[in-house]
Amino acid sequence: MANMLLIMGGQLAYLYIVGPISMDDGRPMTLPEIPFLGLLIIILITAGGLTTAAILQRKPAPIRYVSVNNKPYTRQVERNENSSENQQYRPTYPGQYSAKTGNLHYKKSEEKEDLNWKEGEIQLEKTITKKLGSFEKQELQLPNSGILFFGFLLSLALGIAVLGERGPFLYLFPIAFLVAFSFPGLIWVSYIYSRTITSPEPQRLVLIALAWGMFSTLPASLLNDLGARIVNVDQNALFGNGEFGTPELVLVSVIAPFVEELLKPIGLIFVIKRLRTPYEGVLYGVACGMGFAIIENMLYELFILIWYGSDAWTLNAFVRGIGSTVLHAVGPAAIGYAVAFSNQMQKPMRNYLILAYLFGFTMHALWNGFATMPLMLEGQFWEYTSYVLIVIMIALCLAFIIKALEYGKEYANLELKANDFGDLEEEATNSGH
Repeated sequence: MANMLLIMGGQLAYLYIVGPISMDDGRPMTLPEIPFLGLLIIILITAGGLTTAAILQRKPAPIRYVSVNNKPYTRQVERNENSSENQQYRPTYPGQYSAKTGNLHYKKSEEKEDLNWKEGEIQLEKTITKKLGSFEKQELQLPNSGILFFGFLLSLALGIAVLGERGPFLYLFPIAFLVAFSFPGLIWVSYIYSRTITSPEPQRLVLIALAWGMFSTLPASLLNDLGARIVNVDQNALFGNGEFGTPELVLVSVIAPFVEELLKPIGLIFVIKRLRTPYEGVLYGVACGMGFAIIENMLYELFILIWYGSDAWTLNAFVRGIGSTVLHAVGPAAIGYAVAFSNQMQKPMRNYLILAYLFGFTMHALWNGFATMPLMLEGQFWEYTSYVLIVIMIALCLAFIIKALEYGKEYANLELKANDFGDLEEEATNSGH
């Protein structure tokens, strides 16, 4: 919802400044006459930005502890090689930690005399930082990918039923619509996240990558619109109501892939320190791509529902859910894999990044070109050929994601074995063997 506020505000701001494109059939695309439209734009962008920042804010730093003599909490601290001394510790700020419950933040009324501090008996000797078990990173909370896929199919069935029956059943359609455009992206995030072989990645960082992917639809749509203006694209042709020519083909097969495959992986910058193995590169890259796919699915499915009706919505939601959703994972996953691989193998990153970007761009361009083939070439032969080529592209995208994930896990296994061997070697050296 926060990203939707940002996207709505950004789109309105862009149209407010540049102006909408007029349709060739005489129906001008105009902004609604809203009082104080500029103020509304500022409110939308500010609300979306503040909400996103609040959701993704950092956790508080670990509590600092200081040693205290003659107190009930003890810990053995070595003073030198031959002697040791009992020391007690308390948190610097009272009321932040409960040794009985393990809670970091609790009400003083919950426990009485839990710390038993007495002024005059406290002697500060040494300040240390103690790691608390409660500060363990939170894992991503998502259902199994199979459950999400079943929910996706169920939403399509529910959508068909309620749109057919109408009446009070229409109140159920927003639920079906929400699941239909969001679950396909979450399926892939859940699938890859569940295959973690070391410690699971922090939920907050995965959500940051996902949130960037959602937000990147805004600059992508604005840049695509600028590109459409430059090459003089007929908007009706994009909607299937006009002649689809060279400008439209350049937009969907060159400009859009170039812009989108450049913007989606930018989210990896926010989690660059976590890209230690190719597996992690694939995970965060897919999260960026799936965030983009979720918002794009919503916009396309809403447009199809309004212009072409419920039957077209169901077909479009199904095709996008199993098809173009995974396409948006390919480019960012390749970039993430390239970054992590170059880091792990200590090789120059530039060449890998260029190859990964070209791969994602080519796959996206081919997909869009094949999808628009029936608009350029008449006849059922080309329509069926387009379907076959799209199915082949889906298979290639699936194969790439799965293979990249497998290779990433293999490299992670090699790293674990190397670390274990290093630990054994160090232990043998310390023991004199």
